[in-house]
Amino acid sequence: MSCARPLGFGLLFGVAAAPAFAQTSVTLGAIEGYGNLETAGAVATIAGDTNRNANVALQWRRSGEPTFRAAQDLLRVDATHFAGSLFGLAPGTNYELRLTVSDPDGVGGTASATAAFATRADTLVEPTLRTVYVAATGGNDGNDGLSPGQAVASVQRGANIAQAGDVVSIAPGIYREQVSLPRSGTAAQPIVFRGQPGAVLDGAERIAAGSSWEASQGLFRRADASPSWQVLADAKRLFRYDSIAELQALAAGAPGGYCYSGGFLYLKLADGSSPAAHAIDVARRESGFVADGRSHLRIEGMEIRHYGSTEYGKGIYLRQSNDVIVRANRIHDIGSAGIWVKGGARHRIEDNELYDTSIPDWPWDQTKGSSAENNGVAFTDDIGRGHVVRRNRFEGWFNGIGPCGSSAPAGAVTTEVDVYRNRFRRHNDDALEPEGYCANVRLFENTIRDSHMAFAVAPAAPGPTWIVRNVAYDIGNTRTSQVDDYVSSLLKINSGYPEAVGPVLLLHNTVQTTAPETDAVYLLTPGNSTFIRSRNNIYAATRTVLTKVNAVALDWNHDLLHTTSTTRFAHWMGTNYATLAAFSAATNQEIDGIAAAPSLVAPAAGDFRLRSDSAARDRGAVLPGINDGYVGTGPDLGAFEFDPERIFADGFSWPTGAPPLP
Repeated sequence: MSCARPLGFGLLFGVAAAPAFAQTSVTLGAIEGYGNLETAGAVATIAGDTNRNANVALQWRRSGEPTFRAAQDLLRVDATHFAGSLFGLAPGTNYELRLTVSDPDGVGGTASATAAFATRADTLVEPTLRTVYVAATGGNDGNDGLSPGQAVASVQRGANIAQAGDVVSIAPGIYREQVSLPRSGTAAQPIVFRGQPGAVLDGAERIAAGSSWEASQGLFRRADASPSWQVLADAKRLFRYDSIAELQALAAGAPGGYCYSGGFLYLKLADGSSPAAHAIDVARRESGFVADGRSHLRIEGMEIRHYGSTEYGKGIYLRQSNDVIVRANRIHDIGSAGIWVKGGARHRIEDNELYDTSIPDWPWDQTKGSSAENNGVAFTDDIGRGHVVRRNRFEGWFNGIGPCGSSAPAGAVTTEVDVYRNRFRRHNDDALEPEGYCANVRLFENTIRDSHMAFAVAPAAPGPTWIVRNVAYDIGNTRTSQVDDYVSSLLKINSGYPEAVGPVLLLHNTVQTTAPETDAVYLLTPGNSTFIRSRNNIYAATRTVLTKVNAVALDWNHDLLHTTSTTRFAHWMGTNYATLAAFSAATNQEIDGIAAAPSLVAPAAGDFRLRSDSAARDRGAVLPGINDGYVGTGPDLGAFEFDPERIFADGFSWPTGAPPLP
């Protein structure tokens, strides 16, 4: 596992301008800075500029510093707004931004404006009122819960007792219940639900090994008049079929499947054995923890599993809630979503382990549209602003995370969602799926392995979507890609929706796959996009570095491109190109790109740093606010900056704080 961290970021923004004395001139209106923990967003409203040729330059500084620093120009997201993002900021710090608008057709009014903003503090406030004790063994819901000797028996009873400023301490044991959180904490006195090691919230009822099952039609059955959407055998998820005939065929394969018919639960295991020889868990509850309209809560240290009595099973459900922290939990084998966020703002989802057991081995055609088309974390509806999802491990879900809702936050243009330093592995479809209403969504310093698509923006609108300093290794190394024969790619843009994918920025990512016959980037149809900009990335593939059959506008340059294929380098709108020189001459893309092997230290072992002899060193474009502080004569390509002054025994640099690696 590498502990390297990509070089720090600065600030990027996009802003819109408004006309003052002519419709094609621009006038700068209101501007806004919105701070998250380590990032910030800026939004500017403009008037005029009907020919859309205005530009907005961004500068920023800490409050009290004498000078502003340059950052990336802002990006237009609609007729009257530009938006952009800042990276690498310090939590709990005051900043200022300055936006300057220009237009060949003229500027009405003041060309520059400044705005102050602050990043949020990166703290975990500890409550100071009381401890409420919960114990599965020895507890009694008739107790007051205010001492270990008076522990209550259920988490729900503990939640009912808890007030702002309380810690609900949950002792080891299995708690088979759904917990509705009845009240909120405060910013200074949150309510914390803290599981001790071995505390398990379980949505299923166990049919123990040795229980009675009846052989019927080549299957096994037992009476069950309450159909469930989640059944497991020996802690492994079973596929839910719609009929006895489908179950008999067992098209999804191991470990087996189930269906309901005529008041019976029918079950078939891939090895043909009787369920009586196995522990069978049947979900009887829809959700684990439910916070509906609550705020200032923290859920930590729990194992949460086996929820999904209906098709909307959720481990943790945050509905129209704000400022909830979900951290250091182990959430697995949940019907629809490990964590479901519907509305609300400023949640922190961090340091959790989220996984599913069987889905990566199931055929895509079976899984898509079934109850197993699930997400580790899902955001839906008007998700509000300021969510942070970081340092989590996702594995085995159909999709890792969907960080965008379906509509704009109330009274705002951008969502300002950050997804960073997470690990994603073995996803049958998309590791990161920013689709829906996505505006200033920042995906950075994540590591993706063995997944079908790394990023799906199909569609992500109105944008921008920032994909910065991520590592994607062995995309296409999945059943979906290699057996089911679907095209894999770093980036998915094709969709059947009318919305155009907003601006997508691919900056300083390292993409290398050894999966057979796999492209680095394959831009499929249908669908339309604003533009995709690529700078300072490493793209290494076993087929083409880029296949483009979609008419999306591209702006690609200063990338390293490499393929082990001896017949195809790139494919562009029906034409194959065998070399970078031929590709660049025909398309005007990658004029300053380089064709060379990336020469990484040990990618298969999770070390994606550049070797000292890598052609990617010092070859990047200077991107203010993105690669400030680079070492050498120019920025390095890819996710990591080589620093010869920080040498380990292997003779290579080891940047601090890398995205965690599997």
